[in-house]
Amino acid sequence: MAEGKESKKDGQKDDFIPLRKSTKRKATGEEDNFMKSYYNELENITQQSEEQIDEIRWQNGIEIQGENCPKPVTSFKDLNLPPELQQYLANHGYISPTAIQMQALSCVMSGRDIIGLAETGSDQVNYSSMTNTVHMGTYLPYTSLSTGTPRMPGDHVVANNLESSFYSSPRATPISIKYHSVGICGGVPISSQVQELKSGVDVVIATPGRLLDLCERGLLSLDKVSYLVMDEADKMLGMGMEEQLRKVVGLATGTIRARQTLLWTATMPESLERLARSAVLNPITIQVGPVGLISPTIQQNVTFLYHYEKPAKLLQVLRSTPCPPVIVFASSIHNVDYVTELLKKEQFHASGLHSEKSQDYRFKLVSAFRDGKVDVLVATDVGSRGLDFPEVAHIINYELPDSIEDYVHRCGRTGRMGHFGVATSFLTLDCKIAEKLKEMLEVMDQVVPKELENTKQFGKRIIRTEFGDRVVDF
Repeated sequence: MAEGKESKKDGQKDDFIPLRKSTKRKATGEEDNFMKSYYNELENITQQSEEQIDEIRWQNGIEIQGENCPKPVTSFKDLNLPPELQQYLANHGYISPTAIQMQALSCVMSGRDIIGLAETGSDQVNYSSMTNTVHMGTYLPYTSLSTGTPRMPGDHVVANNLESSFYSSPRATPISIKYHSVGICGGVPISSQVQELKSGVDVVIATPGRLLDLCERGLLSLDKVSYLVMDEADKMLGMGMEEQLRKVVGLATGTIRARQTLLWTATMPESLERLARSAVLNPITIQVGPVGLISPTIQQNVTFLYHYEKPAKLLQVLRSTPCPPVIVFASSIHNVDYVTELLKKEQFHASGLHSEKSQDYRFKLVSAFRDGKVDVLVATDVGSRGLDFPEVAHIINYELPDSIEDYVHRCGRTGRMGHFGVATSFLTLDCKIAEKLKEMLEVMDQVVPKELENTKQFGKRIIRTEFGDRVVDF
């Protein structure tokens, strides 16, 4: 029996042999799967001492691992960007880079593979989009390789859902004037996506399932991908997409071009470490802030309730919220629909977002919420990652999730870009993360409700009544 277990374990290890474990070489002897640097370090950066660089990183909470890491920059002007990119940043109020951008942008332009870890709420969508834009605006115009070849994109971004990837698409930047991008996901007709691919694209933003479907049908090839980005990699892995992501990496590993790979994540689960061994080569790991924790700009309010008290408490909390927009999280489709109808009856401008809604409806709802036409967005964990709404100052966990990672990412929908935010959570006896939640609150110096002093009473089966909840002992 023991031998059988060992062989199974060994077999599992064989499944994770790194795909990029050594550099390939051309006939000239040059390494051909490292992206060549297109970063010209300015004199004022070159002259900075190691002590000055260490001080910049320390002040901004930046930690790095990896060989020959480029120096961080403190201004977009230090990157010597093309004039149209500089003008775009100035016009849209981008004065100075965020902490993660300070280190990541110079690394991206140096052609290095990157694993980027930052606390949720630290503007991850924006820094991912920013690095994509910088890559396209600085590297691609000077490469002799052809772009826009039908069905063979030069850049490829993988995201867990198209709502998040849609808003990080280069369509919203001056790059869209020069380059053609397309969003690919399930839930919409494949024919229109195929038509766009046939017309020639430079950038594909895709969810893993539809991407692999197109590749298997021979309608899309990753043979010329030079820039592979996996945004919110931990979320995709948490959704059981490890096998799909490894297939994507395998298809892109056979590229005839040099390839640069970026993994963006808020946590570093073991499955991500396995994926990284296959996806990146000699990477620079950049960590900003404590990984797996909530931004200190977010106030966490946890209130113990019985289930019958939650509807009234929700209305009370919403009515005491100074102004919209607000996101309310529930853990099931049924409860999203229930809460949405409850709020509509109380004259709130509320709409529900979950996986049974059509892709077209989800696009329209996200746009409406962003434009202020919807005040309260009620969502399952479909909405807990990737969507970037800087105006959201309050999120409410009507039901707590089953994992502390999902709690972290839900809370990260507020307090974006260093703004102050509030995360209100309704704690009930069937909560499965009571112990870890207590630890989180203590570590972040937040108020711990007295009911959490005994975490063993939580996570059990309960019977709900109009007088309270009763634990069922077995």
